[in-house]
Amino acid sequence: MQIQTCGQLDSKDLIQLCDFVREDISSLSLTPWTTAFLGLLTGLAITWVTVLGNRRAQRAERRNTAQLAALIAVQDVALKLRSRWTEHLDYLQSGSAGPDPFPALAQAALQGQFRTAASRIENNELREDYVRWEKYAELFFNNSGRQQGYAEQKLWDGVLERSGKNIRWIDA
Repeated sequence: MQIQTCGQLDSKDLIQLCDFVREDISSLSLTPWTTAFLGLLTGLAITWVTVLGNRRAQRAERRNTAQLAALIAVQDVALKLRSRWTEHLDYLQSGSAGPDPFPALAQAALQGQFRTAASRIENNELREDYVRWEKYAELFFNNSGRQQGYAEQKLWDGVLERSGKNIRWIDA
């Protein structure tokens, strides 16, 4: 239906109504420049919101990737440290006279790697669990006599379980 054809209507009332609506619509019409400007502003607003959302998503992705790498690294170093400590404890308990399979300098170096990897974990509770396990395990595996193997195993299992949950949560 075209508004310009009000004169072709049959009823005088319809013609008056058509003229009235046409005047209201023509007063609402925008110039092409105004329409273009409003379109530009709308496009800029949509682009700005999209860019902000993309930046947030990229930042979250980088953080998640870094945390995933940190959790995997700390698990790997902790497993290596525990394996080497187990060799060391076997050596101490066997009373052999050969060279220590895990001398103090090597222990310190591997513990430094472990602490560095653990420091990259954002989850404070998980990081503290790893540090708690490491302190207890160091005493146990160096045959201090005050620590129990089942307690070390319980700490080890707990820290691995929590770490695995965090990895699964990030990777999902």
